[in-house]
Amino acid sequence: MTVQITNGLLNDFSNALGQYLFFWGCDAVHHQGNLLCEYGFERHKKPNVSGSSCYRTTFETDIVELHSLCVGRYSKEKPNLLFTRKYRQCWVYTDDVPPFPGQYDPSLVVKNSFDLTIIASLRFLEWMLDYENWIMENTQSNYRSSCFASFKKIPKSRTWLHPSDGMSWLKKYKENPADLTRAKRWKK
Repeated sequence: MTVQITNGLLNDFSNALGQYLFFWGCDAVHHQGNLLCEYGFERHKKPNVSGSSCYRTTFETDIVELHSLCVGRYSKEKPNLLFTRKYRQCWVYTDDVPPFPGQYDPSLVVKNSFDLTIIASLRFLEWMLDYENWIMENTQSNYRSSCFASFKKIPKSRTWLHPSDGMSWLKKYKENPADLTRAKRWKK
């Protein structure tokens, strides 16, 4: 499957994560309570880190951690995904312990392994689709659309696809990337 995903499609996935970082921030301050915690994340503040809290949960046997600076899925045995907001890029992270947000040990970041990055992105996407399905079941039908509308209003925001189109694109990225077009040409 990895040979069917191009660098352009991986860039599109990275752009999706940039947008979903904002959405997950909306989930943390939802008017009915913190949706991340309701899903099963534990909230904790990292010492000496400004900004948002860190959210951590387990998915299968892995750790999924969300922070406004980075997100990832970490395992002892499989390629780990690290996405950083600053660089808007996905990398393989070789440690099973999530990095300190904003401080990434360069010796633990693999930047030149395209195939492993694809595998890591697909593994993170497993959790992401599970979570987004949970969001659809536990919020009003227009909730993600309202998150998208809020994101579009932010100066210099880089919107990706509308959430309904985005979920279709992400499912195809996971299931059948050979027939997938770039996000800028995506039609539902």
